[in-house]
Amino acid sequence: MALRLGFMDFICLCIRVPKSGSSSLSHALNAAFAERRTFFLPDTLNLDGRHSAFQRWRFQRARKGALRAHYGDPRLASALATINADARPGDLIAGGHFDFGFARQALSRPARAIAMLRDPVARCVSEYNYARQNHLARDVFKRIDSKTQPKIAARYDLVGYLDYLLDRRETYGDLASQYLGWDGAQPLDRFFETAVFHAGVLEDSATFAFGLAEKLGRPVDFPWANSTLDRKAQAADAAARRRIEQLYARDFELYEHVRAETRKAARRISALRRKATEAEPASFTRTDRPDAASGLN
Repeated sequence: MALRLGFMDFICLCIRVPKSGSSSLSHALNAAFAERRTFFLPDTLNLDGRHSAFQRWRFQRARKGALRAHYGDPRLASALATINADARPGDLIAGGHFDFGFARQALSRPARAIAMLRDPVARCVSEYNYARQNHLARDVFKRIDSKTQPKIAARYDLVGYLDYLLDRRETYGDLASQYLGWDGAQPLDRFFETAVFHAGVLEDSATFAFGLAEKLGRPVDFPWANSTLDRKAQAADAAARRRIEQLYARDFELYEHVRAETRKAARRISALRRKATEAEPASFTRTDRPDAASGLN
């Protein structure tokens, strides 16, 4: 049964885990929630800033600029006051890479997450290649004024980059879990029941889109494109995989849970499609089919 936006009793949060189709997720949700109000929330996890005063300054500079552009005021407290005064159940909060834990604590109304996860190995390798390639393409001044991780990615190979992150595991480890707000203490079934409205895996974005369309009662399109450049991209060898498994142990557990639920949903959807195919008149075209608007091909 569709849970129409006007009948939700919570605000939806677009949780954008880096290098997990987050831009596509943002575009898809902005379109799906077009009839509702969407509020901007900036980045909240300043990982590099935990080890560098310069990175703390960069983070504040970027956040103030984003807030000024959206609200005319650089103060985060002012933006949150606007959201708490104006946002209603069924509205969407999106924009930056903010974490669910911060948003849930800062909001005066109940909120639930919509998130896309990605295989931790693929996500990490994509993050490394993206950071390295973009950093090396910048001029010298922009390289100086950049985040820590791109600098490290440009300096080392993938294994060296992972060693740097592992030495600071309390900061950079379990990235998806940090964004989604799961600390490993609460059973995943219970966590998703209370905190997550909808989640999926990037490797099966069609099932994610179909399931969300069912809940919202409207089409959801998820056109994902990987923006990482192709040249000189590194892959994960056995040594890199061992490090990734250490660095993102909780993320693997989170991902496997969502993937298992996605597989269940995919089997249910396949059964529905078979039933619809058997029941439809021979004159139906593909665009007439009940699942055509969902974006599931």
